[in-house]
Amino acid sequence: MDAKGLTSQKEQTAAMAELIADLRKMINNPEYSDVDFVCQDRVRVHGCRHFLTARSPVLKRMLVPGTRELPLPDISSTVLLSLLEYLYTGTMVEYAPLNSRKAYEVITGARYFQLQHVDKLTREFLVNSTATVGDDLTKAALRLSVALEFGTLSSELEILSIEFVRVLNSKNMEPVHLQALSEKAFRYFLHKTKSKSELGTLSFGEYLRFRQIILWCASQVCPEEAADVVNLSLPDSKGALMFLRDSSKAPATDEAQWSYLRSILLRKEDPGNPMASLLSLVDLRRIHPELLMKVVEPLHLVPPADVLKAYQFQALERPRMFAKDSVCTWEHGTAYKTIGDGSTLQKVEAEIGFARATIAIFRPFGIYEWDIIIEQLCHQFCEIGFHFVSRLQSGKINFNGSTLAQQPTGWALNMDITEGTRINFRGGEGTPIWVPYEKDFGHVNARIRVQLDLYERVCSFSVDGDEFQLAWSHLLDGIYFPAVSLGKGNEGRVRIELIVATIWRPRYNRNLQLEQSSFLGGG
Repeated sequence: MDAKGLTSQKEQTAAMAELIADLRKMINNPEYSDVDFVCQDRVRVHGCRHFLTARSPVLKRMLVPGTRELPLPDISSTVLLSLLEYLYTGTMVEYAPLNSRKAYEVITGARYFQLQHVDKLTREFLVNSTATVGDDLTKAALRLSVALEFGTLSSELEILSIEFVRVLNSKNMEPVHLQALSEKAFRYFLHKTKSKSELGTLSFGEYLRFRQIILWCASQVCPEEAADVVNLSLPDSKGALMFLRDSSKAPATDEAQWSYLRSILLRKEDPGNPMASLLSLVDLRRIHPELLMKVVEPLHLVPPADVLKAYQFQALERPRMFAKDSVCTWEHGTAYKTIGDGSTLQKVEAEIGFARATIAIFRPFGIYEWDIIIEQLCHQFCEIGFHFVSRLQSGKINFNGSTLAQQPTGWALNMDITEGTRINFRGGEGTPIWVPYEKDFGHVNARIRVQLDLYERVCSFSVDGDEFQLAWSHLLDGIYFPAVSLGKGNEGRVRIELIVATIWRPRYNRNLQLEQSSFLGGG
């Protein structure tokens, strides 16, 4: 060492390490301390007034001359030791937070003492440690429960909570996972996984939501029996689909066991019983009527008045449901008129526009087929497909001025006199994106069959009995209306016939995966 001090980086590093090691000896050492902190857990932690007041303006205000003891009722001794290690050494090694709860507590303490660097370092630790959760549902449930205990802080770090929700929603949670979720965390999970589809669609995810609430409530009061009892009475996604295939296969409820569980779940003298408020988060109107009648209602967990309202809505306020052999009429703009029994659509004006059926498809599963028969050729082009909406709309739709394919949610098979047969790519606003598709169908008496498969979320076509390749996949939950556009001139006439309302086709794996994904927010 020369007169200029330490010159090499190595010497400076060694000196700094030695200083930190010596300062670490001062942490909670009564030999070097002149003030005691009395913590939340009633543990006394020793500190050096002169050192700490120099490091923290908050402590400088608190540790006025003569102070020998300072109560800290909101900070535990383990958290204070982490903060003191930083104040003495500029590091957190020996007392670093090793779990998420301790990390949130350290951040809270750091903000109390205005230690911004500790706040930043600990938040980085929380973000980095999220990767260790992986696909472990129990870890995700525990981390989410801890995060939501810290109010404003959890809002600032909501990206972590959302990641835990994603993990929890990636698989079916068993009672052991649900038991690890606090009520606040479970409510947060339900809020973030709520279907975004609105009234007018039946949602399989809404039934799964109901089942999950009952399973969570049961896991809180009798975790060892919850799974067996609930699974018997409330079938999982695969069992529920099997039941909808054959409604005679109703769930086999063990009445004695279920009565016992129900008596606990509905215990009214318990003011902390959350089941009623949790069930209010389920929209019974969107649960399939067969499931509502044969599965949900017999459990006597939902007030009869609420079930009745759901039945009334399904019977009176939904649009007419697609059903085999029903007479289907059209709604349209000024370019069209209906003739006969209303199932035949005639082009009467040269302006472009589209028309859609008055019968809707809004079940989240099933196979639907309808035929469009060309009775008179259209001028230049003809479009056949469906119009999709995510919810029932108020007011009138503008059917004039744009074709079906030009609608933001219009899906069309197009036969163009110059371009040939093509389909629009996932609907398009303004100019459609066209993809070539199969053979022409532009002749009188051509019968174009549309097959909409909502088990697989796909659509395909056939012409005069010849099946075409798949047209679209990954279709969304929502309301589908058969729809057409009949050229630019005043010629063209088509008739619609409803062929099949629902056919069961058990393809569980892919279908169930889609149903689970819709539960997260696709509806």
